[in-house]
Amino acid sequence: MTVDVSTSPEQQKSPQHKEVPSRQSRRDQQAAEVEAALRLAAEATGERRTQLLNQAIILDVPMARTLASRYYRRGVDSEDVVQIAYVGLVKAANGYRPGPETDFRSYAVPTIRGEIRRYFRDRAWMVRPPRGIQEIQFALTTAEGELALELHRWPTDGELAEAIGVPLGDIIDAKRASGCFRPSSLDAPLPSAPTLSVGSTLADESDTYQLVDSIEALRPVVADLPDRHRLILHRRFVDHRTQAEIGIEIGVSQMQVSRLLHEIMITLRSALVA
Repeated sequence: MTVDVSTSPEQQKSPQHKEVPSRQSRRDQQAAEVEAALRLAAEATGERRTQLLNQAIILDVPMARTLASRYYRRGVDSEDVVQIAYVGLVKAANGYRPGPETDFRSYAVPTIRGEIRRYFRDRAWMVRPPRGIQEIQFALTTAEGELALELHRWPTDGELAEAIGVPLGDIIDAKRASGCFRPSSLDAPLPSAPTLSVGSTLADESDTYQLVDSIEALRPVVADLPDRHRLILHRRFVDHRTQAEIGIEIGVSQMQVSRLLHEIMITLRSALVA
């Protein structure tokens, strides 16, 4: 038996040796299929058009889920965010008008993101801050990621304020309001002290005797803290710096600052309940 030497090694490979398509090539293939289905749907009518639209929507469900995942852990149930992303995908598919230079995903991505952001803006707030603060929060979502990629570190509040074009105080206020979608229950136990509730750690501003008593109890404890711990406390609760900014100043990671703050707060709370 002879082998045709004119056949290339690639052509002689058995089916099991075929290269597995890369993730990017699969995405490109999927995008092409969606585009083709929507272009056919634009020329079809009735049941045929509905079938083609449904086909395109089903093919792009993974893209909608990926966009939704960027909004997880922001106080709204992840499945609710996914459902809103699906709504945006359906709107995009029905509203798309193919042209010679158009691309569905370039149209769908901002449509889906806009649908999710509108949901957060209009429906998700349990405690609604001023509209300007809400808008800054959404602007922060994009600006933080873009600046982090550009700077190769997490941006400071000052850099975010400059990038968005708002005063520094507005950035601080927006970050303080970050828990307003789903505030923690006052009856929830503290992770570091299960016998204490969140509410028990809140000061009663009308009870000045308790305030003075707490200050006097904490004064010697704070004085005995290492210099770095006192600096972290001052930067976080007096200067309102972010953990990332504090980490840059003292030369540690944001995760290490979080751990140090956790240890400091345990020490202070223990002094209050002693």
